[in-house]
Amino acid sequence: MTPLDAFWTFLARCDELPYSGVFRIADGSSIDGPWNNCQQHADDTRELDYILCKPNYQLFEIDGTTFAVVRGGDQCLEGFEHVDFATASAYSDEICTHVGYWGIARIGGGGSIDGPGYGCGVRATDSRELGDAICVEIE
Repeated sequence: MTPLDAFWTFLARCDELPYSGVFRIADGSSIDGPWNNCQQHADDTRELDYILCKPNYQLFEIDGTTFAVVRGGDQCLEGFEHVDFATASAYSDEICTHVGYWGIARIGGGGSIDGPGYGCGVRATDSRELGDAICVEIE
């Protein structure tokens, strides 16, 4: 988790961290628990026992079906598979809002779906390497 992510995540929710913990965040920084009001420290060289990570996926639901956008790779979570071209096409307006405004994500069959900045287009094949994936829960 970046220092900026940690700041905004715990700004009003500092009490969600364990009270006396000190947690490693990105860029060699750390953040204290509520005992020190979630104060951040840049360039913290101490050896810390805890790391705060930001999930690399987001779950969302469309018509009772659970989907996931997975950031930073084209693999799906366990229990999920790439959404197929027909489903991505049918729900492109809903799915593309989760891709990211200027994002492009992998779908099944080697295809892709664009974010809203690119008009939510869906391709059956796309040979480019893409950094995200759109997946659907396996029934």
